[in-house]
Amino acid sequence: MRLESSIVIRKTPEEIWAFLGNLENVSKWDRGVAAVRQISQAPQGVGMEFQTLGYGEGTDEVKAGRMSYRITKADPVEGCTVALTSADGNARFFKTASWNFRVMPTTGGSLLVCVAEFTLRLRYLFLAPIFYAKKSAIQFDLWGLKRTLEQVP
Repeated sequence: MRLESSIVIRKTPEEIWAFLGNLENVSKWDRGVAAVRQISQAPQGVGMEFQTLGYGEGTDEVKAGRMSYRITKADPVEGCTVALTSADGNARFFKTASWNFRVMPTTGGSLLVCVAEFTLRLRYLFLAPIFYAKKSAIQFDLWGLKRTLEQVP
């Protein structure tokens, strides 16, 4: 399944990449993320791994909102791709999942395009219509990113 959304942000591509490249900023615009932590020793860029923590989590390591990712591509033209690496909690639904962010200059700022591509595990195929119906969630988070970035001086 492929879901794509885009938004124009009144910032330069460099400003957007600088903001997106800081893990501490994810919880400022992604409403499902309470915190982010780096879990690998790799420097920022391809190979770096991190974990997002959802709201309401305790100390149990296998919580629905805890997801692990690896940056698999980081290119100013082709964008940044983040691949899901965990398989428990909410990640159990996916055989594969990745998100690609591309930023291109446009009139009045930059066009940010987000593409989510995922394959559901066979036993969770019944969720496909639900994910498709919720595709507006990506746009909602991009609006959060836009609001946050455009408020930053």
